Amino acid sequence: MGDLVKRLLASSLTALLGASAFLAVSSAATPAGSLATGEHNRAVVAQAHKAFAQYMSTHPTAVAARGGFTAGGTGSRLPGAAKPVSGTATSFPTLNWSGFADTSATSTADDFTNVSGRWTIPAVTCPSGPYSTTGAYISNWVGIDGFSDSTVEQLGTGAQCYEGALYYYVWYEMFPAGTVEEGTTACINDNVDCPQPGDQISASVNVTPGTDGNNDYVLSLTDYTRPQESFSVTATCAATTCVDSSAEWIVERPAYEPIAGLFQFVPLVSYGRTGFESGSLVANGHRSSVGGFNGAVYAIPMVDDSVSYYLDCPGQREPPVQVLLFTAANCPAVQPSFRGGFSVTFDSGF
Repeated sequence: MGDLVKRLLASSLTALLGASAFLAVSSAATPAGSLATGEHNRAVVAQAHKAFAQYMSTHPTAVAARGGFTAGGTGSRLPGAAKPVSGTATSFPTLNWSGFADTSATSTADDFTNVSGRWTIPAVTCPSGPYSTTGAYISNWVGIDGFSDSTVEQLGTGAQCYEGALYYYVWYEMFPAGTVEEGTTACINDNVDCPQPGDQISASVNVTPGTDGNNDYVLSLTDYTRPQESFSVTATCAATTCVDSSAEWIVERPAYEPIAGLFQFVPLVSYGRTGFESGSLVANGHRSSVGGFNGAVYAIPMVDDSVSYYLDCPGQREPPVQVLLFTAANCPAVQPSFRGGFSVTFDSGF
C-alpha cells in the first residue's frame, strides 16, 4: 500500500473518529456467524432496530460528491456534468448512494409511475477488534424520487452491525416520513427468523392517481426464500410533494443531518459484491430497462467523506487489491445490462 493511500486512510479515520465514535470503522472484519453478543436480548434488539430506523429515516436524498453537500434539487447535480444521451450513462458520484438513477434529460419532467428490481441479500462482514461494537450499514432498495428532489418513495432490505451482532431487515419509507420495518414478530422482537444473506428479493413501487390532489403508492416486496418476510403497503402523497421525477436502484449507507447542511455519514459495511437484476421502470406510460430509458441515465459510485477515494463502484468485476483513488479512470461510467442488471463492488469501508 502506497504512502498516499496510507495517509488518506489515516486522515479519514481520524476525521471519522473526531466526528462521532459511531463513525469509527476497521478494515478488519468478523464473519457474520461469529457475532452472537446481544443477538437475542430483546433490549439490545430494540436498541438496534431503533438505531436502524433512526439513521435510515433521517438520511437526505442523494448527496453529491462535488459542488457542495446539497440534498435533492438541482443543487445536488455535478457542476458541468454532460447531459446524458439516450443509450449512455453519465457518472454521478455521491457520498451515500451507489447504483443507477434515471431522470428527465430535458426541461419537460418525465412522469415515473413504476420502478421494480430484483436482488440477492448480500452477506456482510462486520468490524472487529477494537471496533467490534461499531455500527455499520448497507441497504439495497428501489424507489421513485430522491435523485433530483427531496422526497423518496422506497423499499428494500438492509444489514446492520450493532453492538457486536448482525441484523437484517425488510423495510419501506415515504421519505421524509420515517422508515417502517416490516417482517415477522420474531425478527422484530428477537432478531430470529429474519431475512438472511442469499434470500432472493423482488420489490416495486407503483403510482396511480388518487383523490383530492394525492397520488397512491403501492410498495411491494417479495422474499422468495422466506415468504413470511414479504409485504405490501399502500401510502398516499400529495402530487405537488411527491413529483415522481426519477427512478432508482440503489445501494446506500445512511447519511444524516445533525445540523442543517452538515451531513454525517455512517460507515458502509463490508459486503464484497451486490447488485440488481431485471431493473425496470415505467415513465410516461412506457416501460423500459434501467439503461434503456429514453432520458438521463446516471451511474452512481459512492465516495468517502473526504472525496478522496471510492467506497464502492458499479460495474467492477471484483473488489480492488487496494483503495481506489477518486478519479474517473478508477470508476468509469458503465451501462447496465440489456435486461436492467448491474453489480456494485465494495472498495473500502471508510
